[in-house]
Amino acid sequence: MIIGIPKEIMNHEHRVGLVPSDVALLQQTNAEHIIYVEDGLGNTIGYTNEDYERAGAKIISNVKQIWEQSTLIVKCKEPIESEFKYLRNDMILYSFLDLAYSRELATALVDSKVTSICGETIAGPKGNYPVLAAMSEVTGKFAAQHVATLLATNYGGRGVLIGGCAGVAPAKVVVVGGGAVGMNAARVLVGMGADVWVLDIDTQKLANHPLVLTHKIKLLYANEDSICQAMQDADAVIGAVLVPATATPKVIRRQHLRLMQKGGVVLDVSVDLGGCIETARQTTHDEPTYIEEGLLHYGVPNIPGVIARTSSITYSYESLPYIQCIANYGWKQMLKMPGAIGGLNAYDGKIALKSIATSFALPYIDTQSLL
Repeated sequence: MIIGIPKEIMNHEHRVGLVPSDVALLQQTNAEHIIYVEDGLGNTIGYTNEDYERAGAKIISNVKQIWEQSTLIVKCKEPIESEFKYLRNDMILYSFLDLAYSRELATALVDSKVTSICGETIAGPKGNYPVLAAMSEVTGKFAAQHVATLLATNYGGRGVLIGGCAGVAPAKVVVVGGGAVGMNAARVLVGMGADVWVLDIDTQKLANHPLVLTHKIKLLYANEDSICQAMQDADAVIGAVLVPATATPKVIRRQHLRLMQKGGVVLDVSVDLGGCIETARQTTHDEPTYIEEGLLHYGVPNIPGVIARTSSITYSYESLPYIQCIANYGWKQMLKMPGAIGGLNAYDGKIALKSIATSFALPYIDTQSLL
């Protein structure tokens, strides 16, 4: 199979689809694979063309050639509008897609009839969404450290040290959602000495979490009373709600934000799927923040893109088994791997995620019928 790995061209997106060590492993499974890597693919994160060549890849400077000649395209982030023209019906696209918040991309997948496999919707053998969880860990940990940064006065925050100091209370931080993003954020915040509150609708799943058992966080059921209790005088809130393949429900409303300390920070990790905080909207790494309700908001959707080396290694490692199976045995065989059937997002002009197809009034196909 001819496998192409183009550069990501989204604003400040520096991740790569596969790191050199995993390119080598893919090549070793079948010496007849041809792997095209765009010139300079990993330069910004410490991987040279020579690293990829030693792994068995061929360096191509013309990205159009990579897209047009490859049967399997491996990306990390979804194609943007300027790349839609490359999608075609005899191509397999492996990448994150975030379809729930992009009618344009969903329509492009339908119009091109491309076969789209999405790492974020692969549940995996344990049902823990391994590819998504890898990115969620990076995102949660970064969110915690970035909230600490944004609370500084020179960034527009209220000048609060996240862990306080002798005689001064630590910052109160509310984490909305106790999944992989939320609990990784909570873990880092606890480590920095913050007063951490976590809101979730399934508190039983977190009952035996180490942070709960050691009373290092305050875990509350996410109803109206608890939300108000947690948000009262909070210095920061991190939105970390995910409903796979569905737009994120609004959990934190304006009236809740008005309970916070003025100059506090609002960071919504789920903003790429609509956000769980009413005032959240997407921003960019060039202009990451804005003020609303007297609070500093951060809404950059592709957070792992600037923690690109760490993110690329873990994304590549978790994705490799699925990419290897596609390359060696075909995408239908990959979907038969334990927990992988949800990875198909589009095929032959139809969307394979019912919630997305219904939401955007696009044709739907049941993946099971293909197998």
